[in-house]
Amino acid sequence: MPSVWVHGAGLSGSTWDRFIGPLNKAITPDLPGHGDALQVYPARVERFADMLKQGIPQGSVLVGHSLGGMVALELAARHPERVRALILIETVPTVRTSRLRVFGTSIAMKCLQWVPPRLFVWLSTLGQTEETARHLQHQLSRHTRSSVHAALEAALHYDGVPLLSGIKVPTLVVIGQKNRATHGGARLIAQTIPGAKLVSLPGGHMLHTDNPTQLRRVIDTFLKKVFTRK
Repeated sequence: MPSVWVHGAGLSGSTWDRFIGPLNKAITPDLPGHGDALQVYPARVERFADMLKQGIPQGSVLVGHSLGGMVALELAARHPERVRALILIETVPTVRTSRLRVFGTSIAMKCLQWVPPRLFVWLSTLGQTEETARHLQHQLSRHTRSSVHAALEAALHYDGVPLLSGIKVPTLVVIGQKNRATHGGARLIAQTIPGAKLVSLPGGHMLHTDNPTQLRRVIDTFLKKVFTRK
């Protein structure tokens, strides 16, 4: 079973290393401007999807976290023939339906222009678990100010809502109970994609480091049902 794991803003493909473990045929690409991948301008979710599409094997499970979930959503809508199932973790289809989210993203982009990178990294770890704080510090410290700004810009401009009703593959939507900012958008995804399942787990936005055991169990259970269907 091939699977493609798409990371969130400010992270890289290596964010999944400990979570997926020895999972066979798992692909963990870097989004443009992240890890070893070159940036694309303008930074847009649609362009990120263009860069990743050739690396998606036939019959793949697409897993996306946050911004990576937007990219996975775009890929599933464009290339349904390649996708066997879709898993969206802490993902919203757009930030435009919430003035608070648009404002928050805009403020974060403004802060990047003035706040020193080390301070931005420190601010990003506030309120996180010890494990997640260490992980974020490691991941974010590898980024430039411009790469994180570009990732936020991509999220701010994306609107995947019109695509939802056209997605027909089995879909799992997972949210962290502590991060209410994603709940409305995630529910919209689950309510609009036919047959989609919504699961809420203890933890925050970084569920794969906050609560890896339960998240992996939910994913494995979902995939077992998908691949045993007749």
